[in-house]
Amino acid sequence: MATLSVILITKNEEEDLPACLESVSFADEIIIVDNGSTDRTAEIAAHYNAAFFIEDWHGFGPQKNISLSKATCDWVFSIDADEVVPENLALEIQKILHQPEQAGYEIPRKTTFCGKKVRFGDWGRDKVLRLFKRGEGKFTNDQLHERVVLNGALGCLKNSMIHNSVASIEDAKEKMIMYAQISAKGRKGSTVKAFTRGFWTFFRSYILLFGWLDGVTGFRVAQLCAQGTYLRYSLAKKQ
Repeated sequence: MATLSVILITKNEEEDLPACLESVSFADEIIIVDNGSTDRTAEIAAHYNAAFFIEDWHGFGPQKNISLSKATCDWVFSIDADEVVPENLALEIQKILHQPEQAGYEIPRKTTFCGKKVRFGDWGRDKVLRLFKRGEGKFTNDQLHERVVLNGALGCLKNSMIHNSVASIEDAKEKMIMYAQISAKGRKGSTVKAFTRGFWTFFRSYILLFGWLDGVTGFRVAQLCAQGTYLRYSLAKKQ
């Protein structure tokens, strides 16, 4: 059976980290690259025997490549601190490692918003490339919305991982502002573009992608996405 490294990046993740690390305890090693946490993140990492490294912040893509560079096992599984691997997915991953047929695997992902499942809209079910053979994949250097570039054949697992995206409306707004500030860099913005792109984002998420089927949760997700888009182009205008 091939060995497995779990890699993740953190900063002040004491709320989500225990469930995340517990769900990947089947791995041969856990690598955490931390950006100066001031809460119990390091203590929790030690409890789960994770290798813990402190690095300055370089952006999501570069930071994850740093964590990848520290992995030593045959295969790598990348997870975020607010994600969880259910037992059925853990068993499927272990089965794959007995006889992998591809260089990497996408994993379906189910997202929650303030504890409510999101089935539709921009946050509906998606697939993310997270499991790959070490040396066959690396992260793009994007500051935000990084992805794995795979050198080889791609497969897809059947079972889903859980993404507990935000715990509260306040948390959602904080993340929205942070992401908007990062993604505004290098863009050209205007008041008209901010309004039109924001409206289109809401219409796409709530109407075209059937966010309305998620009720109030679908409306809030669409609204948050629209606000993020508006803010991104508003900030870009000021640069």
